[in-house]
Amino acid sequence: MSLDVFVQLVFNVYEAYTVGLYVKDDDHLTCASAVSFAKSFDRAKALPLDGTLAGWVVKHREPLIIGNFDKDEETLGYYGKKEEIKSFMAYPLEIPGVIVVDSKRQWIFTEKEKKILAHFVAVLSQEVEREKRLREMEDEREELSLMRRQIGFLRQSRLGTPVVEEILKEALSVSGGDLAMAGVERNGRLSIVGAAGLGAADILKAEWPVRMTIASSVLEGGKEFLLPYESGYLKEKPLLSHGDGIKAKQYFGFPLMMDEKPFGFLGFVSLSQRPLRESSIARLADTAVLMSLFLARLRVKEEMEARTNRDPATGSLRFSSFFDGLGEMAQQKKGFSVVSVKLLGFGLYNRNFGVAQGDEVLRKMHQSIEHCVGKGAIITRREGAHFYVAVAGSDSPEESRNMLNILRFTILSVLATAKKNVEVGAAHFPRDGEDLWQLFHIAEDRGK
Repeated sequence: MSLDVFVQLVFNVYEAYTVGLYVKDDDHLTCASAVSFAKSFDRAKALPLDGTLAGWVVKHREPLIIGNFDKDEETLGYYGKKEEIKSFMAYPLEIPGVIVVDSKRQWIFTEKEKKILAHFVAVLSQEVEREKRLREMEDEREELSLMRRQIGFLRQSRLGTPVVEEILKEALSVSGGDLAMAGVERNGRLSIVGAAGLGAADILKAEWPVRMTIASSVLEGGKEFLLPYESGYLKEKPLLSHGDGIKAKQYFGFPLMMDEKPFGFLGFVSLSQRPLRESSIARLADTAVLMSLFLARLRVKEEMEARTNRDPATGSLRFSSFFDGLGEMAQQKKGFSVVSVKLLGFGLYNRNFGVAQGDEVLRKMHQSIEHCVGKGAIITRREGAHFYVAVAGSDSPEESRNMLNILRFTILSVLATAKKNVEVGAAHFPRDGEDLWQLFHIAEDRGK
């Protein structure tokens, strides 16, 4: 016989107004089953142990009968308005928990009714225990099912944000929340790499400084940051940043770890009257581990691709990628200058002082060029100490001359050994032509 059937039977036997079966969950009682004539009965409402009659029975493990109920109905806790209750009876369960019975008639609960209720409670306790085990088994099955689904996403991953968002959607349904997000720290800023739920589109790919926020607390502490519903902490600090527009009611945050160091966070937010499920915390923590592995793998892949696409000596783009970038700019008909920067006699320098010293000269040249033209320009090393630079902007001869003079002066200042052996020249697209190879030759010839 199910709990609902037992509760309905008690309801019929006592001709009650309300019968509710509550079980203890941390510092409050949650309703496992109930039958009521009252429209204001709130089955979803948790009853505190302190200040309610049901809580008193659980704490003291004693039955309670009030034949002439003259107390404030707030002590019942489960009604939304006054219901004119006249009698009340409650009996503790072993698990622990309590069954409450009330009526709109006076003096209908006596010692005889209490003894009868004790027999119901003996059977109810066994049934509650059985349902608890079934629920635990169901939770374990759901946990395994969630893990299988999430691992399935990783198996067929395209190494992109769709995978992150699919995992977030699965975990969000488990958390009972309204918004889920994953963020990583990049150069002192918090970047949202995945989001699902209400307002997800507003924060996806957004960046904020990493400081004094709820999300940054997870990064700073390197451990779970779990806030209760309507925590005062959520009113004191913003979730992501001042002005993010997120009015969080509750937050669960989990660190994303790599090499035992936090590099991001996984967060779940309640934005409504519905709190996050505390029972989901273990599963959400497991999701954070999976998300850590996936994003760490993605980061390693990006770093490997960056190394493959970069000159190992200077960090500048390889020529093929540089050429592709110029091709895209030319297709878009954007004006740009190709600058040739060449240090003469570099081969002799390499032989006299060694490759390590030669690489140091190349690094200093690259840093000098980057300092002059800015990070918006793209730089490549063609061969030896010969660099090409693509700079978007005006084709004014005066501006071009000034840029080349500054570039030459900076390199000569940094490379004391260069003396005057630096050739710097420029060609402009489309004024000097639209053939990219021709622009390279023009720039190099003008530097001689």
